[in-house]
Amino acid sequence: MSHAQLDQDTKRRIARAVAGGETLSDPTEAEAAVMLARSAERRLRARTVPNALMVSGGTTVVWLLLVALPATLGSGVHPSALLAGLGVGMLLFAVILILGLRQIRLVQRAARGNQRLLDSRRARGPRPPLPPERRDPPP
Repeated sequence: MSHAQLDQDTKRRIARAVAGGETLSDPTEAEAAVMLARSAERRLRARTVPNALMVSGGTTVVWLLLVALPATLGSGVHPSALLAGLGVGMLLFAVILILGLRQIRLVQRAARGNQRLLDSRRARGPRPPLPPERRDPPP
């Protein structure tokens, strides 16, 4: 089954499974899950560090403007307020980076599991057809 032929509910279910690092039980959907996982991994790798920098940098600037600047204007330079702002920014950067890396690992796990499912199905080959249903004549 190709990715384009899946309905919206199936696509959502596959996306949730991939985001959670799960392997699907249906081999017909595994190919779409692998494609989605690889796409999500590329997107996460491209966005994690820039987003972490943007959020932590913005938080640091807001801290410096709202905490360090008023304290400096009121009673002189406070190195501890400046360092606290930098510390908050670095901590936030680390947390966002760790969460991004965790999500990347989950997506990779989903891709590996679904790829194994596809490979095992290909190794077995196509399933033999089921025997025709046997019906005994009525007595």
